[in-house]
Amino acid sequence: MDTTTRFDPRISGLSQQVKDLANPQEVYSAKARDVRAEHIDGALHLYRHEDILALNKHPDVLGNGGRGGSFGHDARLIPLEIDGPDHRKWRRLLDPMFAPRQMMRLESQIRDLSRELIGTVREAGGGDLHDALAVPLPCQTFLGLIGAPVEDLDFFLEFKEGVLHPKGATTEEIDANMALAGAKLLEYFDGFLKDKRKTADKDEDVIAELMRAEFDGEPISEMDLINVLFLFMFAGLDTVTASMSCLVAWLGKNPGRRAELIADPDLLRPAIEELLRYEGPVPSGMRYPETDVDLGEGLIVAAGEQVNAFWAAANVDPTYHVDPLTVDFHREKTSHMTFAAGPHRCLGSHLARLELKVALEELFAMVPDFTVDTSNLRYDNVAVRTVTSIPVTV
Repeated sequence: MDTTTRFDPRISGLSQQVKDLANPQEVYSAKARDVRAEHIDGALHLYRHEDILALNKHPDVLGNGGRGGSFGHDARLIPLEIDGPDHRKWRRLLDPMFAPRQMMRLESQIRDLSRELIGTVREAGGGDLHDALAVPLPCQTFLGLIGAPVEDLDFFLEFKEGVLHPKGATTEEIDANMALAGAKLLEYFDGFLKDKRKTADKDEDVIAELMRAEFDGEPISEMDLINVLFLFMFAGLDTVTASMSCLVAWLGKNPGRRAELIADPDLLRPAIEELLRYEGPVPSGMRYPETDVDLGEGLIVAAGEQVNAFWAAANVDPTYHVDPLTVDFHREKTSHMTFAAGPHRCLGSHLARLELKVALEELFAMVPDFTVDTSNLRYDNVAVRTVTSIPVTV
């Protein structure tokens, strides 16, 4: 097997088969049922929950992008492309900044912004909830949290699109377009960080905190700071928007199930977990084993394999979940891989859950009877599953 060419799931595997399907879960579930593992375009694809969980937790498996340079940036992004002892050190530094207690401090701010955005849609009698809510709410919240200028949101969104959804039909074309987007962000940071250091001593945000922090007893270097922020600028601006768009669209298409949640607010938290399972925004992630990994029953992942672990298939795996294609707000086995698993579990999961909960609470309170134009919902399942247009009337 040739592993010299980096596998890119955006142009290979299942991505093109399901790229604009409203219900790719049916394809994913069938894969998990019928195909435990298969090689496609030089990468081993895994589809089942137990196999992916075991791989994610194995100490000799490198994380997503373990070879570095996979998002238009030659250096290894922190903490996504860092493994071993250094990864654990970075997570000990970063995890407290995104811990549940820290995120709860943002609740009133998120609620106020949700009311403002939904109020605008209500006053207009409708709108597109992707552009009016799913993009501005998590993006403005995240930029405020880390200390980046909200007024530069359009620039950051352009960068995010450039590295997550680059144009190109080949890996070479995609890499070239990602590099262009990455170069623009590096140029931006060159000026921004110089100005930020002038106020870092008194600012209360993630960037300022990182500027004051130490790694291995030394101040964080400029390059390491950029490697953290480069990742934040697309991870923090895309996946919550994607999740919110998918959950809002699903609830719009299923008004009876929405009525259940309005009638019983205690159901909202488990419902969000169930919808995250069913509508997980990131279909898959790459893993790189350094040693042979025995997953049992004859399935051995060879050292050096490029592994495309399909979180989305694991979430609807019928060998693990009972009736996985049914959205059950009372499901007993609620574990899912929407935030991945193991050492590289999503850093921003607590913020994502809070934003989804508050946004849906306010949506139900302010426009409980919103109607979605289901004929004009537009799905994009490449790289990140997003409903790119959610036209509603209220």
